[in-house]
Amino acid sequence: MYVKRDENDRIVAVSADQQPGFDEWTDPDGAELRAFFNQLNDESVESSKEAQRLRSSDVELARVVEDIINLLTDKGVIQFTELPEAAQEKLLQRKRLRRVMMQHLDLVADDDTDQLMP
Repeated sequence: MYVKRDENDRIVAVSADQQPGFDEWTDPDGAELRAFFNQLNDESVESSKEAQRLRSSDVELARVVEDIINLLTDKGVIQFTELPEAAQEKLLQRKRLRRVMMQHLDLVADDDTDQLMP
């Protein structure tokens, strides 16, 4: 494997072929190369954790925006019909989905209550 190093002599890139900047050959099974790949893997795992946190935050923020829109419409600051049509459709779809979910939860609760009653 051919490696490219930074100014601190750390491996920053690897190539199977010798290319410009990849002038040094290193043992593919060497400890330094294994450490480089382990670091890449660790960074990838951390990056995916950050991406997951960001997606989770997006979901939470979407609910906050929904609540703000509901508050503004309830107080008469804006009218629902003033929102772009695509936004109206998304908000209505989410409201319908929540209603369906609540009905399913109510059915489960009713079933549980029936089973607990003698």
